[in-house]
Amino acid sequence: MDTLGYQALVHDRLVASGYTVRSAPPSALVGYRRDFRVRWFATTLHLLVHVATTPHVTADGLARFTRASLDHAKLAHGGMRGMQSGVGVVSVVVGDRADDDAHAYALTTTVRDFAAFAWPAVVDLDAQVRSSRTAGPMVGAVYNSWMRAQIDALLPQPDALVGADPR
Repeated sequence: MDTLGYQALVHDRLVASGYTVRSAPPSALVGYRRDFRVRWFATTLHLLVHVATTPHVTADGLARFTRASLDHAKLAHGGMRGMQSGVGVVSVVVGDRADDDAHAYALTTTVRDFAAFAWPAVVDLDAQVRSSRTAGPMVGAVYNSWMRAQIDALLPQPDALVGADPR
């Protein structure tokens, strides 16, 4: 599978999971959904999933994409952030290859602003691995299991797709 094939797979999974999806040429995809949960202390989370493709993922490139994704999400859906509403982002860069530093960034970093956060993820098709946080930060911890479930549902590990119908 190549980067655009994986991105198409994510597109299909976003639609199946109830996201509103739009593309931003040449190689970006954005999914959006809004969820309210009492267990989140009766808050609404505006979750955006930004997916881009590149031949080679670097930590610096992932950091820039994650910041840009969070900034976009705040502009698009974060006007009333605060006590009862927040913005979450999963920023995904799919590459043929990824630096070790890019994987480390995805495994350890959460980008935060007031009532807004972003979890970066890397999909390295050559290494057949997806890297993202396995546990969330203490600030915003109420959303951790939801974020983890969304990443697992939308971004399959590439090695699980070998020899299988990914859709």
